[in-house]
Amino acid sequence: MSARHWKRSRTSLRHLPIAAVAALVLAGCSGAPQEKGAAAGGEAPPLVIHAIDAGSFQEDFNPFHLEGVNFGSTGMIYETLEFVNKLKPGESTPWLATKHEWADKGKTLTITLRQGVKWSDGTPFTADDVAFTFDTLKKHPELNTGALDLTGTTVLAPDKVELDFGSTSYAKLYNIVGNRAIVAKHLFEKENPVTFTNPKPVGTGPYVLSAFSSQLYEMKKNPAYWQPGKPVVPTLRFPAYTANAVQSGLQQGEIDWAGAFVPDIDKIYVQGQPETNKYYFPPEGLVSLYLNLTKPAFAKPEVRQAISLAVDRDRIVKVAERDYTTVAHPSGVPMPGGDAYLPPEHKDAEYAVDVAKAKQLLQQSGVNPAELSFTLLVPSPYTDWVNAAQLIREDLAKIGVKVETRGVAFQDWVSKVGKGTYDMTIRGTPGGPTPYSALRTLLDGDLAKPVGTSSSGNYERWKDGETDKLIADYAATDDQAAQEQAVQGLGKIMVEKLPVLPLFYSPAWSQYRTGKYVGWPSEQDPYAMPSPYTSPDAAVVLLHLRPAGT
Repeated sequence: MSARHWKRSRTSLRHLPIAAVAALVLAGCSGAPQEKGAAAGGEAPPLVIHAIDAGSFQEDFNPFHLEGVNFGSTGMIYETLEFVNKLKPGESTPWLATKHEWADKGKTLTITLRQGVKWSDGTPFTADDVAFTFDTLKKHPELNTGALDLTGTTVLAPDKVELDFGSTSYAKLYNIVGNRAIVAKHLFEKENPVTFTNPKPVGTGPYVLSAFSSQLYEMKKNPAYWQPGKPVVPTLRFPAYTANAVQSGLQQGEIDWAGAFVPDIDKIYVQGQPETNKYYFPPEGLVSLYLNLTKPAFAKPEVRQAISLAVDRDRIVKVAERDYTTVAHPSGVPMPGGDAYLPPEHKDAEYAVDVAKAKQLLQQSGVNPAELSFTLLVPSPYTDWVNAAQLIREDLAKIGVKVETRGVAFQDWVSKVGKGTYDMTIRGTPGGPTPYSALRTLLDGDLAKPVGTSSSGNYERWKDGETDKLIADYAATDDQAAQEQAVQGLGKIMVEKLPVLPLFYSPAWSQYRTGKYVGWPSEQDPYAMPSPYTSPDAAVVLLHLRPAGT
């Protein structure tokens, strides 16, 4: 799961004084900079983590939930069948599953499971748990965020399960094995998975929940974890830091691992300690300007094109994003590295500001100027997006489009955007094993729900037969050349029809200290996304850490 995407849940923002935060971090945390490798008595020290900007936490550890679930639920407590490294396309590591095999032209997937794995309550993990997890998605479509066309499951053996689909599902493999957390049947079958908050989670992962309050939750290592000798970090602590407090927490050495936008990071965070204070911001997705296409004005392509021509993306990257990233390719395909997926006719496409042409297009659209007044909704904790929204407001004023920027609490933003009750917004889309993952999330007609019903993608409500055919073409084959051609077609639609307006590539924010532990992901060793809010990658990072000095 990913930063500033639908998987990066945040609770509502309240300013919390840094002294109050420090008091929450319990004995042993506030002295983080002095702890080196192992605390007194030889025990490895705890790790203090900032994954979200939150004034308080909700007691929700249900990995089925899209909103409100606490970070670490997937990855640290509940695990996936495989780990897919999006920084190394095509690289997949067996996890709860040891292998998978397709049959019936991509309509049947047989999964062989790792033996000897137990739930943290001592109950054996079996194929019944996997079948139950996917049957739950079929029974409760609102939880089926991957839009899996699941028709049924069959337990073939204690370590083997078959998943059957109504349509060819090669393209959904990541949604099946890469980001779907498996839950314990013997516990979840007693609950309604839609409303159950799972306050006492039982998982197969490296950590178990040991304490919870609205201001701090804590996890301890699972002594029966199936990977021998792991994890090394014995305790994880998640204090409720707000956006303002997290920068002070980094400056004062209270936080060991953070996923935050920090302006002037070398001055604010590194500040003379480059030997221990590190950061790594690889691209992990696409940040776009969404126009709600259920609004009559935005349904007109001339209006969308005019808005795109007016927005100065270079200025947004320089001013709002502090040059931590780059302007996106108009196709939405990640670059560099996505050359094979670029539409040939638009391979060299790039954005240029043209105010005169934008004004001309608005006139051609026939839209009454009085109808060109909108609210641009952004989550208050994301200060870089708040700044980007102000720049967009200034740009659109030049062509006669009036924009009011409005920052709201994170959960309010998630709800409004998901339900389509907004005019304009900025939102990120997570990357995947190929560009198809992000483009499908952006454009798949099956993900577009009626206004008032929460969606897990296609927040702009794009409906287009050509788009859906290309998505189906990709999903109907496992031939790489055919899949590349389908993505090229989707990129062509992005450039020519502008269903959403790409802005820049989304960095995976990660600040970390090497005073306690080493082994973090880096540009030289990108074994997982480095952000503490990305699941299940954050758990993979923790499993790689070892005490400093070893």
